[in-house]
Amino acid sequence: MSDFLPHPFWNFSLEIYSGEGVAEACLDLQERRGCDVNILLFCCWLGASGRPTLTADRLRALLLVSDAWQAEIVRPLRSVRRLLKDRPWPGALPETVDAVRRRVADAELAAEHAEQIKLASLHMPAADRDRPVEKRLRAAVGNLGVYAVCLGVVPDAKDRAAVVALMAATFPGLPRQEIERTVGPVPSSSAPSR
Repeated sequence: MSDFLPHPFWNFSLEIYSGEGVAEACLDLQERRGCDVNILLFCCWLGASGRPTLTADRLRALLLVSDAWQAEIVRPLRSVRRLLKDRPWPGALPETVDAVRRRVADAELAAEHAEQIKLASLHMPAADRDRPVEKRLRAAVGNLGVYAVCLGVVPDAKDRAAVVALMAATFPGLPRQEIERTVGPVPSSSAPSR
């Protein structure tokens, strides 16, 4: 959308989110683990751009801001959008309901954009694009690990598969085996922990 402020994090997010399996992985983590997709993408972007790994204290401070925005703005918009999509509205023209749904979806996207700009304004240490890609991968995976700790989640096989999908899109030049090795072994059976 043309009225969005340009930002490298937003551009990164648009590119990564369209990668193979990324949307599905993010939405799965959102639904199963209560993850904020913007925080997932922020963790990836910080690592990919060569920034240092987040500390749990720093991430908790960022979560205070993003959680409030998600609870008060984004989730209510998402709820209205889903309601318009999933529920029949007797007497209303389907085209009219669909037009309203599209406008609410645009507002939801604008709210996601605003959250990303706020996150970047609160925490954007200097980038180091010369940092070896393997170290950037470890930083991105480490950031997601810190996020799991902040959520009180012990990653299971589905979580690790989602992280592999995120990392494969974030670091398309790396062999998948290296990404899987960095993410860690995917247990053959794990019980959900949350």
